[in-house]
Amino acid sequence: MKASMYHRSEGVALYTADATASMAELPDGSVDCLVTSPPYWRLRDYAPSVRAGGHSQIGLEETADGYVAALRAVFAAARRVLAPRATVWLNLGDSYSTNSDGYWCAARGQDRQPHYRPRADVPHKNLLGMPWRVAFALQQDGWLLRSAIVWHKPHTTPTQVQDRLATRSELIFLLVSQLDYYFDTGSVRRSWGARGQPGDVWTISPDRSRSGHPAPSPVEIPRRCIAAGCPPGGHVLDPFSGSGTTGIAARELGRRFTGIDTNAEYHRIALRRLTTLP
Repeated sequence: MKASMYHRSEGVALYTADATASMAELPDGSVDCLVTSPPYWRLRDYAPSVRAGGHSQIGLEETADGYVAALRAVFAAARRVLAPRATVWLNLGDSYSTNSDGYWCAARGQDRQPHYRPRADVPHKNLLGMPWRVAFALQQDGWLLRSAIVWHKPHTTPTQVQDRLATRSELIFLLVSQLDYYFDTGSVRRSWGARGQPGDVWTISPDRSRSGHPAPSPVEIPRRCIAAGCPPGGHVLDPFSGSGTTGIAARELGRRFTGIDTNAEYHRIALRRLTTLP
């Protein structure tokens, strides 16, 4: 899928294509901070029109290994565009083998949603540990895993599952490519009022706004990541930008933003949100 420019203005660029094709349009070493939450494995079909056109979409791979391999390829492509001292913040949720909990989150109007997760490489009802599978694979590729942040969600959508505990957390990984990287602890403290050394458990309520995206991230997550891991005036990239939440945080903090998504409809939503910032 060839990348196309959807929008460019002062401080904001939006590309429509898959992550790898769009990153090919960016100069070497031009990104100071990558903040993203890729589609989780076999949870939603975010761009049925793209898939109908014969293009692949990350998250719909037939196997768990295929999903891990697809994300490895994205982050391999990201190495070229990242500055040497760049930070990478990766939010991933987990899932169960063969959709055993009946956990499927199709939003109204998403009529092409998958209805059953294929069997993974573990028996029925197993938690896959997908975030850690990806993190360990990226370690094998040479990335340095610096933190595993627990995003504690105090208010989550109820499920009917009766034989396990409710899921109220996701993981956010901080990865870097070298030992010397940008990290501003002072900005972290100021950005959310932390005292002492900020910790790796973040209690942040899920986004309840009706942005038009089926899985909007709360803006506080990229706000914290960017405050800590992007120098003032730096360039933030989200290769799975959806409705532009990372971009909102970047612009609020005075950073430039590039967003990539396969679905131009999400760019329309993102642009509306970005142009209404104070």
